[in-house]
Amino acid sequence: MIRFVLGAMACVAVAHADTITLTDALQRVAQNHPLARAMALELEATRWRGRAEAAFAPMSVYLAPMISDGGSGEELIVQQPLELNGGQRARAALSHARYQLHRAETQSALNELLTQTAEAFVDAYAYQRRLEAVAHYVQTLDALQPQGAVHAPRETALARAVEFGEAHRRALYRLNALLQRPLDAPLALMPVQELPDMPTADDAVDADAAQLALLQAELRLMRAQLLPDVVLQTRVEKFAGNATRPAYALVLEFPLIDYGARRAEIRAQQLLIQAQELRMEAARLQAQAEQRTAEDAYRAARAQLTQAQQRVERLTAARAQTVANDASTLLEHATELWRARMELIDAEHRALRAWVAWKSIDEAFLKGVRLHAIRP
Repeated sequence: MIRFVLGAMACVAVAHADTITLTDALQRVAQNHPLARAMALELEATRWRGRAEAAFAPMSVYLAPMISDGGSGEELIVQQPLELNGGQRARAALSHARYQLHRAETQSALNELLTQTAEAFVDAYAYQRRLEAVAHYVQTLDALQPQGAVHAPRETALARAVEFGEAHRRALYRLNALLQRPLDAPLALMPVQELPDMPTADDAVDADAAQLALLQAELRLMRAQLLPDVVLQTRVEKFAGNATRPAYALVLEFPLIDYGARRAEIRAQQLLIQAQELRMEAARLQAQAEQRTAEDAYRAARAQLTQAQQRVERLTAARAQTVANDASTLLEHATELWRARMELIDAEHRALRAWVAWKSIDEAFLKGVRLHAIRP
């Protein structure tokens, strides 16, 4: 049972509070957050639109009056492009590339949402720990009350408790909003367990690579549209006073003269592909730099956390070995240990924040959940 320090410093048990881990929080957001569900629907819509774009060219049916040397009547023409020039395959590849790009954008947006969840969790957990440390310190002071004057340090602790309580409540508002829970609903957070290092998911898509694939697919379609195609045609003519006369033909279709417009479009597309390749090269080095910087910041925060842990351990051991009946000495030891614990919690908070920033670059939060938004 976790105890929270309120404004009057009355330690009350949190009744009916849900207990949740960071992994549970990430999973709930990935599956239940309206934004994640909206992204799932949008991605599914892109998939269905891709099916329509990748379908074979539609059949054309014409029924019109006709005048010829045989007289007047009606003419029915049915045409089906065979797309032997690779047009259908090019459209299918283009729709797949467009879907993959949308999928990459969805992954990035979902990773950002999960990063916000992790940040809210570690913030709320840090203030929960601070409140627990204050409660423990006040209990120690209350035990010393008959032996010495503890009014001043107790009032200081009460003031910090009010400050931490407000910050804790704001952090829970943010976390509950992400979890789609009532903002004031109590929540007990478990210690943050670092996510294990996992390989990149098999269905992960790099946005820059997906953009390049889309440009290349558009280029293939442009080239296919320059090639002639074969159209299967069925013609039925019926003239006044004559019998119906069916006819069948294979029509060879050539693109109309466009005065170089399509070739200019192809050249422009080739330049865009070259530009995207250069952007990918620049982005690769920048991503490596950001990854290295975030990891170094986390390692430095971990080193500070280790030092803070060692200081608490030393003070705890020294207090256990000290036999003192003097109230002022006991108060001094208790206050020093409390300050060391607060420094430890601050160092832990900074380390967790640095860890979240590092793992968000590596999309570790995205890998650690059963994805709903990108598998509709």
